[in-house]
Amino acid sequence: MIKYILSQKVHLRSLIGIGFCFLIFLVGYYILGYISTEANPPFGDTIYILIGSTFMFTSIVVFVLILRYLYYYKKKKEKQHRKRKSHKLFYLRDVKKKGNSDSLNK
Repeated sequence: MIKYILSQKVHLRSLIGIGFCFLIFLVGYYILGYISTEANPPFGDTIYILIGSTFMFTSIVVFVLILRYLYYYKKKKEKQHRKRKSHKLFYLRDVKKKGNSDSLNK
């Protein structure tokens, strides 16, 4: 599964990551909103509040990092394209093939 995800294009990987972040956010919201407000949940209320808050915070941070990566990836591609466009390749003439070898001797 991981090899399949890593073999995909950057935008598809980011969509998979954003979907995963959304799923983790929903799990954290469920833990924080429903399980921690029960009368006597196992392990106490505090642990569920901490776990739910951690899941929600982590998913938001990863979401922001994915968006930041996509933004800078696009900027990086545009910068590389501008560099390639401004520096056109040129080749030195092959003097021996054209028969102008006496122009070098001058």
